[in-house]
Amino acid sequence: MTEPELMAIVAALFSMMNPIGNVGIFAGLTEDYSTAEARTVAIRSAIASAITLLVVVWTGGLLLKFFGIDVNELRAAGGIIVLIIGLHMLFNKAEHKTSHAETEDAKDRASIAIVPIAIPIVAGPGTMATALVGAERYPDIMARIEISIVILLLATLIGVLFAFAKPVAAKLGQSGMAVVTRIMGMVLVALSMGMLTSGIAALIPALSK
Repeated sequence: MTEPELMAIVAALFSMMNPIGNVGIFAGLTEDYSTAEARTVAIRSAIASAITLLVVVWTGGLLLKFFGIDVNELRAAGGIIVLIIGLHMLFNKAEHKTSHAETEDAKDRASIAIVPIAIPIVAGPGTMATALVGAERYPDIMARIEISIVILLLATLIGVLFAFAKPVAAKLGQSGMAVVTRIMGMVLVALSMGMLTSGIAALIPALSK
């Protein structure tokens, strides 16, 4: 994998996981928690997100083979998913994260680290599709190790930001986090078009002539 290709995957995963934009959601879900409890949830959610995405990177290909899904079909479908999520983020809508009912239900759970914070807020369908497309597009071991390192670094960043979510959210404010979310949305929309067009071109070679 070349450096530009790796940076494209870093940008896509960073935008999908949206560590800065999701700080406000984490702060809202843990507003009644003590500082120690909130940091415990932050660490657990970061670990759960990393494990989820690493499993996708290293075993997702087996699921594709089991269901008879071609990597180009996945790239096209993943492009559509990422495009929809990017548009939601661009217009600062929350539909791509979790529904209102799910968020309200999460407040009553003993632990919210895995659901809904890790899944689907951080490592949702779009993030999984992005990781899986990258792993299948560059199937050699070294490329998957590089993608895994990126995931671990981003999960660490998320854990740190979530651990200090309240002061970070207060510093950025709602408008600041909205700006970050919109920028990440624009990046995702651009990246999704590349995934979608390359997938369709591979599936329908006549279109690339």
